[in-house]
Amino acid sequence: MLIVTNTAATLLKAAKTAEGASTRAGIRLWRGTIPRPAQHGAIAVGFAIRDDPEPGDQAFEQNGLRIFVQDTLVEALDGRMLDVRIGNVNTELVFR
Repeated sequence: MLIVTNTAATLLKAAKTAEGASTRAGIRLWRGTIPRPAQHGAIAVGFAIRDDPEPGDQAFEQNGLRIFVQDTLVEALDGRMLDVRIGNVNTELVFR
């Protein structure tokens, strides 16, 4: 199962609030398209705020945040950690 750190959950909850999402809304991770040239084995992951999971999504809650993972990403993200990297210019979500 994907692990979401407290820091990543806090950032995603703030994004939900900024978008005016309902308190029960969650974050959906879905398989995106990788622009070329891509690293070998790289997977693009998109994020969206949704009230409910799509059929087939794996749904769970961590750190007070509902997470919905598209079925095609479940295996690829199993055992990975969603975290935050804070840089000098920006803050970004990263998988470790």
